Amino acid sequence: MADRDLNLMVGVGLQLEKNDSGARYFVELLGYRVGEGVIISAPLEADKRLSLMQGDEVTVRYLGRASQYAFKTVVSHISTVPYLHVHLEYPGGVEAMMTRRAVRMPVKESVIRLAMDEDGHKLAVEMKNISFGGASLVAPVKLGGLGERFSIDMPTLSPDNKQAVTLPCVVRHISTQRDGESSTFHHGVEFIDVDSLARDFIGRYIEHRSAG
Repeated sequence: MADRDLNLMVGVGLQLEKNDSGARYFVELLGYRVGEGVIISAPLEADKRLSLMQGDEVTVRYLGRASQYAFKTVVSHISTVPYLHVHLEYPGGVEAMMTRRAVRMPVKESVIRLAMDEDGHKLAVEMKNISFGGASLVAPVKLGGLGERFSIDMPTLSPDNKQAVTLPCVVRHISTQRDGESSTFHHGVEFIDVDSLARDFIGRYIEHRSAG
């Protein structure tokens, strides 16, 4: 499907993978013009060096409601003016793959811990459900603005319940519900840069709860 509109909003998070090394980076969409090109924020290494060169072949992935989308492209230009950003060739086609990310499993453990310091302590937050793509969190306070990143420390299914897995995430949606004079904040978060151990944990968790 050549020259297909990507139907993405500026600022949305994308996962970029270098095809030669498999290295993955979280970037933001800065803009695109159908049939001409895509502009993204610059993926940087830990030492702040740009991870890409002109001509690099990459795969870009992003999530829809029930599918994961991906397209392959090439770095066409790297610009430092007025700031560092990367131009990609416009993809000749976009692939959609149905995933289990759409399956949201209710969480029976009422409280998890966020790796966000509040006066030196981790914040206790209720997790309503979880999927491969993200989770729904409820808290008495706003956990941050749209695009804010933090990590969830979630207990594993170990017998002593003392082990935890860390799930890095970014806030994608916030709503407020009032109950009398008090309010609760509902957050939709997307998991980002989840490693294989954390992904395996989510899969086992969903299977365990489905069987139960």
